[in-house]
Amino acid sequence: MMNDQFLNEEHSLPEAGRENVVQWHVYRHLGEARAHIPHIKLGDGQRIVGGHSHDSIGDLWWVGVAVEDMRRWGNRSAINKHSG
Repeated sequence: MMNDQFLNEEHSLPEAGRENVVQWHVYRHLGEARAHIPHIKLGDGQRIVGGHSHDSIGDLWWVGVAVEDMRRWGNRSAINKHSG
C-alpha cells in the first residue's frame, strides 16, 4: 500500500501551474481521497502530492500529480482539476 500520510498534512489546493502540480482531485471525505491513490498511474518524473485543507463548506482533501519539469511535461493549458 502506498504511503498516504501526506493527506494528513495541511496543504492548500494548488493553483494551476504552481508547484508543478498538473492534475488534482478534491474530496470531502478522507476515505474517498485515499481510495483514489491506487488508481493514479505515474510517468517518469511524476509524483503523487496532496494534502488537507478547508473552505467555507468544511474540510477537504486533495490528491494530485506533480511533474519534475513543466517544460518537459508540456502544455500548461492542459492542467486539470476535478471535484469528487
